[in-house]
Amino acid sequence: MEKASTVKGHKASAREVARAFFVFFATAVVIVCASVLKFVLVEDVKARFTVVSYILFAIVIIVILSGHFVYVASSRTEVLKNIRLFSAVYTAIGFTVVANVWLEKINSFLMPAMLAAFIVATLANGRDAFCANIFTNILILFILLTQNHLTQSTHYYAVVSKFAQGLTGGSIVAYWIKNSVKRLNFLLKGLFVASLSVLAVFAVVTAFNGQVLNLVEIGFLAGGTLGQVIVAVVLQPIFETVFNLVTNTRLVELTDHNAPLIKRLKEEAPGTFNHSLAVANFAEICASAIGENPYLARACAYYHDVGKLANPQYFKENQGDMNPHDGLLPEVSAEIIRNHATEGKKLCDEYRIPSEVSDITVEHHGTLPIYVFYAKAKQLTDGEVDMDWYSYHGRTPVSKIAAIIMLCDSGEAAIRAMDNPDAERVDALLRKLIHDRIQAGQFDNCSISLRDLDTIRQTIINAYGGQFHKRLRYPDGGSNL
Repeated sequence: MEKASTVKGHKASAREVARAFFVFFATAVVIVCASVLKFVLVEDVKARFTVVSYILFAIVIIVILSGHFVYVASSRTEVLKNIRLFSAVYTAIGFTVVANVWLEKINSFLMPAMLAAFIVATLANGRDAFCANIFTNILILFILLTQNHLTQSTHYYAVVSKFAQGLTGGSIVAYWIKNSVKRLNFLLKGLFVASLSVLAVFAVVTAFNGQVLNLVEIGFLAGGTLGQVIVAVVLQPIFETVFNLVTNTRLVELTDHNAPLIKRLKEEAPGTFNHSLAVANFAEICASAIGENPYLARACAYYHDVGKLANPQYFKENQGDMNPHDGLLPEVSAEIIRNHATEGKKLCDEYRIPSEVSDITVEHHGTLPIYVFYAKAKQLTDGEVDMDWYSYHGRTPVSKIAAIIMLCDSGEAAIRAMDNPDAERVDALLRKLIHDRIQAGQFDNCSISLRDLDTIRQTIINAYGGQFHKRLRYPDGGSNL
């Protein structure tokens, strides 16, 4: 078999870097302005804060935040390229810094030092949450130590203890809560970590300060630490909606059978809905088998054919005894079939389905020919038939998930059309499907390997295994269950 593509992730373009830099710089400006505003209006340090001080303060803020930008640009290019996710992460950082700086005025123990970790942990991966939390707490520490210096305050212990809480507790949150799918599970885990961190801060402050915290300070410490978990739970769906992000929690919600677009598919195109469920089952286990996100694979499978809602009766799984294509010219039929890819993308955009899911609508058929109507056209004409007229005009898969959906979609439909599928025939069919798509260059723009494709093939066969084995016949003509 020919080599499959081994394309790696492309570098961010100049436009993508420029967009990300704008978000980074805007976040730095917001943090500087909010901090200076507090210094001048609340702490009244005008006499001690000169123009040079303003400039130096702003430079240090930018330098600290640029450390995070360098990390993303060098190690997490996919985040840099995804401006929605990048903006969400920096919004979380900026919001957490500003909230801590201003809540410190009420009481230092009230500061939600782990808030950035709680928010980013569900939006990105654990390492992203960890790094966002580290740089957020460094910014908070620098700003508040600068404030304490300007106001000649000697109460450093509360700020430093909250910094330590933010670093340690936030790091635990980043890696322990990142895989939480249900919000209740996230809430319970978060409250557990927060409770432990309250006890830790109480013990550390008591040991180093030489006296026990009073009831007011204990109340602020407990309220600020536990309260940030609840705030994070409230903010997560807001971030997901505003930035139209894909999280495991959001993906589970998208695959609910009462989700608006899925409900329409179930009611208006039941055959397509059932096909999508079957594809989703295979896509999910195939994704797990090659180390991809099974929640994303399932969601993509649910939505890959929503474009058929435009003309459900023209697709075999929704037809009864009559086939409307019988009375149409092949080029008209091909156009109707081809359009379900672009119509699917339009529908997904209308319902604000994240691009990570909606892009599959235009990628799951790639640029493959629609052989049925191409063959029909060749029978009706004596001349040459342009294959492009009878091919999908979509985009070839750019991710492993898209490649999985392409194979599971065509594989499920082809196997369902077989009279008596058995393991050997299905294996041969899947090998041909994979070979044809490699030959047609359908995997040239994604990083799927031959090993991945072989794993997907074997996984699909195993998934159908229960349908292939021979049943034992008993003397009375029955069979084992």
